[in-house]
Amino acid sequence: MKKLLSFLTIVLLLNGCKKSEPEPTPFSIQNFDPAQGVVGTVVTITGEGFSTDLARNVVKFGTGVATVTGASASQLTVTVPASAQSGKITVEVDGRTTTSSADFTFIDGPVITSFTPQQAEEGETVRINGLNFSNNTSAKFNGVASKGVTRLSNTQLDVVIPDGATTGKIVLEDAGKSFTSTQDFTVIVPLSSKSTITKLVGIPAFATNGADGVRMAYTSNSIYLTGPGQKTVYKMDLTTLGVAPFQTITGEPVGIAATGDQVYFGDTDAGYFYTYRFDKLSKSTSADANARPFSLKPGGATGKYTYLSANFNNEIIGIVNGTAGGNSSSSFSTTVVNTQLKGTPDQANAHLATNTKSVFVFCNQALWKLQTNNTLTLVAGAAGQKGYVDGAGAAARFQDGGYARGNAIAVDEADNVYVTDYGSGCIRKVDASGNVTTVVGNKKFFGTTIKPGKGHRTAFRFDQFDIATGADGALYVVANNDVQSQTLRFAVYKITFDK
Repeated sequence: MKKLLSFLTIVLLLNGCKKSEPEPTPFSIQNFDPAQGVVGTVVTITGEGFSTDLARNVVKFGTGVATVTGASASQLTVTVPASAQSGKITVEVDGRTTTSSADFTFIDGPVITSFTPQQAEEGETVRINGLNFSNNTSAKFNGVASKGVTRLSNTQLDVVIPDGATTGKIVLEDAGKSFTSTQDFTVIVPLSSKSTITKLVGIPAFATNGADGVRMAYTSNSIYLTGPGQKTVYKMDLTTLGVAPFQTITGEPVGIAATGDQVYFGDTDAGYFYTYRFDKLSKSTSADANARPFSLKPGGATGKYTYLSANFNNEIIGIVNGTAGGNSSSSFSTTVVNTQLKGTPDQANAHLATNTKSVFVFCNQALWKLQTNNTLTLVAGAAGQKGYVDGAGAAARFQDGGYARGNAIAVDEADNVYVTDYGSGCIRKVDASGNVTTVVGNKKFFGTTIKPGKGHRTAFRFDQFDIATGADGALYVVANNDVQSQTLRFAVYKITFDK
């Protein structure tokens, strides 16, 4: 018995002298960065218990296995795989598994990281930078879809701002996935967006052997039209929109004006003048070659002349009708009122506009006003200085049509002058203080076919043209037709403005 007790004592002593088993190595994911990403995003995982052998670390995003590109005991660098899923990240090492406490967000659709510019007009292009772009990626500006999306790479798109877009978020969509920008895109709405262009009717094509331009005169319910190489004056009914021959004369009428119940025509061939009144056409008893009117307007503002004309040499001529219209013939007397613009580089370039109190003339890239002493003072633009600049007075720039074209103008009773800017296809407004703004048209569309509708989405082609103000505040414009036609090359358009 004593021997047995001694043996047990020795066993107990030996067991008591054995070392304790080692504690397991800590193994955990403490953090990862970034918290979201796309295919190819590099994610850094920090923690403990990782293997320094790349192959022994198995990292998964959901069920998708990532590529491990760097490893230490406390940090792993991995690349997000195409098979990744949103959710927990797991790391397996030698049969042990640890799981992140936070979720990783896998973005498998398009992503916007930036765009430039941050503001622009309809029709301009925005460069979008981001991720996951394909040939099927679409874009919307505050809900309005763009019809012009060009994929430059999987990280860049060029997108055209659509008509009707407004300020708001940009949304990209692809294969059922969408991404909304964090920043608003600002759509610039130009002043010309407050105008609406309506085509009223195509008008007969005038002969091509002259570049003097179509001219028109507005009355309360009709528009009268003349043109180069044509011996016929046409009348357009503003109610029915019908256009029909009105009068045929022996000369070539271009300048035309209307006051009260009378319509005046000026013959650029010989210099005769015609008056239509009481359904009867009167012809002047003599011709005056110096007064051949390339632009003809009522002269009531002068208090001296029945009407004014600008001749081939850009002189301003005062004309007095000595016999009431409606007689078999009429006597006219002419006076040279102003010669300041004579000798400008382009002949037949001056255009007149008159109301009951003022006379304006546009010539050689500049707008002038006729004073009571018959001198011209500059209102806007700079003589001979071509360009397209909205601004105050002499800082503004225009571009006219040159020889036998110029820029047609019209004026309302508030002395707002409307200029058909030949070089931009826009209508520019010069207010009574000389400030120039673009109120109809968009220069970037110059040279394209006119599209009736909102005024900032198109541009006119002022080939043979004129402009008039209406009693209702509207503008009437003759410009190239919006359809290809050899017989109706031009059209009359009406422009209205938002109140």
